[in-house]
Amino acid sequence: MRVRSLPIALLVLAACGGEAHDESAETADTTTEPATGAEATEAPETNSGVRTRDDSEIPRAPKPWDELTQEERGAFMADSVLPYMQELFAEYDPDEFANVNCATCHGPNMHERDFEMPSPSLPALHASGTPEQHQMVEEHPRMVRFMFNHVVPAMRTMLREEPFDAETGEGFSCYFCHPRAE
Repeated sequence: MRVRSLPIALLVLAACGGEAHDESAETADTTTEPATGAEATEAPETNSGVRTRDDSEIPRAPKPWDELTQEERGAFMADSVLPYMQELFAEYDPDEFANVNCATCHGPNMHERDFEMPSPSLPALHASGTPEQHQMVEEHPRMVRFMFNHVVPAMRTMLREEPFDAETGEGFSCYFCHPRAE
């Protein structure tokens, strides 16, 4: 994978809210949860160009993430998360994401940091609704849709985390992997 494009690709994870603006594609509301069940099967492809996965296609950790040992986490990431994400990113852009690996998300110093997340090697993301976040959504609508409709919900499902609740500030969000911009 070309390193220079990774920050741009990962920056779009800031799309935890706001609306993507792409005049050539149907506008997607990224302030709500992605479609599941019957809604997802009616639209097999989002305008990110990636096929919507059925819940049964998404691997799940054997127990809640907090209850897994470091060894169990590593095995699940290597055996389930990495292959799933390699396939997902390759479908999004096979040239750009031909070599997705652990360091793609965890960073080059992942061993020294014991794979802790959020990763300081990923771009710090601005809060939803800020001018910086809106600018990113406008500049990268396809990637935003991909991250919001595929990557974030798949990771949340795989790690058995609860969806983000804007009222409480609890649950899985972009900030599970990315640091917050100040």
